[in-house]
Amino acid sequence: MARPSTPPAIVVGFETNGLGVARALARLRISCIGVGGPEWNCARYTRTATVFRSRLWEESAVVEKLIEIGRTLPAKSPLLITKDEPVLWISSARRELEPFYEFALPDESVVQLLMSKLCFLERAAAKGWPMPGSWLVNSEAELAGCLDRITLPCILKPVNKNHAFRMHSPLKAFKVHTREELQAIYSMVSQWEPEVLVQEWIAGGDDRVVYCLGYWNRSGKALALFPGMKLRQWPPECGNTALAAPVSNPLKDRLLKLTGEILGEFAYRGLGSVEFKLREDGSPVIMEPTVGRTNYQNEIAVLNGINLPAIAYFDLLGRQDMIGRLVNSNSPRKPMKLIDGPAEKKAAQFYIRNGSLTASQWRESRSGPKKDMLFRWTDPAPFLAFRGRSAASFLKHNVLNSLKQRIVGGTHPSTKDPDHGGLA
Repeated sequence: MARPSTPPAIVVGFETNGLGVARALARLRISCIGVGGPEWNCARYTRTATVFRSRLWEESAVVEKLIEIGRTLPAKSPLLITKDEPVLWISSARRELEPFYEFALPDESVVQLLMSKLCFLERAAAKGWPMPGSWLVNSEAELAGCLDRITLPCILKPVNKNHAFRMHSPLKAFKVHTREELQAIYSMVSQWEPEVLVQEWIAGGDDRVVYCLGYWNRSGKALALFPGMKLRQWPPECGNTALAAPVSNPLKDRLLKLTGEILGEFAYRGLGSVEFKLREDGSPVIMEPTVGRTNYQNEIAVLNGINLPAIAYFDLLGRQDMIGRLVNSNSPRKPMKLIDGPAEKKAAQFYIRNGSLTASQWRESRSGPKKDMLFRWTDPAPFLAFRGRSAASFLKHNVLNSLKQRIVGGTHPSTKDPDHGGLA
């Protein structure tokens, strides 16, 4: 177990992903300080972290908050990141933050290269790595110029998911079936982020999306890797993980080898991963790397014996004794699944309605040991806060709509027949 005197971990981007990191560290009695944006989030009610809000979710405000926290710390603390934007902000503010924090990130040039879908595509092509057909688009004119070459269906996603895109876009990526639909979606997305990547759609369901999570120390050595798979996503086909599981051999060995080859090419350091999709013959195609941070489904590794946040924490403190114990810890007897309950239910309902999933297949996919991303008996407040907020939102929406309809219809609520929607 960690000693009570060990410094807290600082977790930047404290939402569901950050909650998983804090819970992973709490297993070893490591205290956490979370840093999030000004918006409400149920993860902040956890008992596993003290969470501070940055006045704005932008570079100067977050760096300012980190320096403010850093000045209160008795010693340098390990810094762990869970979102793309703060990876860029912290990487560019290394000099200001290094007096207060220990962190492992690739060189700034590597961060920029891996975050740039164009630069990564060029390197992947030069190395002969398996990539889908791809087209980079910066304007409607560029899209029109390559429209005839784009294979359909395809997927459109922004090169960088900036704050405006995250705030306003209904999806993080878009599956597109026609050229007209592609132009319309680009017109919408370009309001927030004009630089997008259009890629060949790799056929197959959510269970063909696989990934390898890992941590590389500051010498570039991979201390731990964990290959997993999505079973369902929400929104369907190109969303966040709703149900995840480990993968087994021979796919496991293939993902370990390919991920090591890809990130090893860049003398990689820190937390990171590579996501793939399997073609019909089972061969993996690179979707994208994740740079300098944990993934949304990061806790799937922890549940199956690979506590990546704790390995990163102790490596940053130079505690090789603890790293050895963590790397060689026993995995559970049965593979453990990770589930985002509300999202998984919506995804299952969608697939059952369209006929691609049966009720028995749904039950089978959820069978066996599993943990929910939000609900834990030992830390119930985030789940209760989420449920309370959802119920309040539902009631507010429906009551207001009911009142508006009656006012418009000229009927006073007290005279409405209670058996037909009245408030009585």
